Amino acid sequence: MNANTAIAFTKMNGLGNDFVIIDARDSTLTLSSDDVRALAAREHVQTQGCDQLLVVHPPRQNGDCFMQIFNADGSEVEACGNGTRAVAAFMARHGQAAPTIETLGGTLACQSQVNGDRATTAVAMPLPQIGAPLSLHQNLPEALPVNVGNPHGVIFIEAGTAGMAAQYGFQLEHHAAFPQRANINFASLQGDNLIRLDTWERGVGLTKACGTGACATAVAAITQGLCAPGAVTIRPPFNQDDNETDVLVIDYQPDTHLLMRGPVQFDFVGQAQVSADV
Repeated sequence: MNANTAIAFTKMNGLGNDFVIIDARDSTLTLSSDDVRALAAREHVQTQGCDQLLVVHPPRQNGDCFMQIFNADGSEVEACGNGTRAVAAFMARHGQAAPTIETLGGTLACQSQVNGDRATTAVAMPLPQIGAPLSLHQNLPEALPVNVGNPHGVIFIEAGTAGMAAQYGFQLEHHAAFPQRANINFASLQGDNLIRLDTWERGVGLTKACGTGACATAVAAITQGLCAPGAVTIRPPFNQDDNETDVLVIDYQPDTHLLMRGPVQFDFVGQAQVSADV
């Protein structure tokens, strides 16, 4: 291992869900779990930490790139919705406005409009796999398992989604029903096709937004008859004043398409030292 390797990164966020993005298309970068945890730590001077670390590699098949996704705890995962939007905006800034991004959870077609340090990005997500409702805890309503490239449990409650996510998230992430662990979403209807959502992300904890969580929650709401098929607006924790801008819009038509659209922010660029081989 090389203990003195400097790598360039771009820091971005999607509704406060923040990412360190490393462009490795011209290298053979290999990060260890220790590297990831160090770069993702909130006390890291250069990166200021992140929810997910995303490494952009050359494509493995017919896409424009392969996105490797690490959670803050160093675990590699299949999908990251807001992270996909961030990488799509990153690639749009470098000349590819409509990249196709390969992930372990599927190949995703993206479209971005970049305006300075902000972008609006849409992603065509894989159609969901929906399980049967199940009880995860005696004090909670049943959860609907939804996989949108990664596993989720969606629980609808009347109010208090933030408190429930904080209280039950870690325990339910590790529930026996989810052998690969799961993201746990607590959702509350706030109007017609309008949902407040708090997500406990596996390997991360509470986050200010979760793209795949928003997708899974919209799917669950439509599947259970709580929302009409079509566009569902998701308000994440980042949106504290119920504004109409800081939202994710999920367009789901069963058996047809699942589209996610929302804002992305470029924060800063920098360099960090890692022990990785390059």
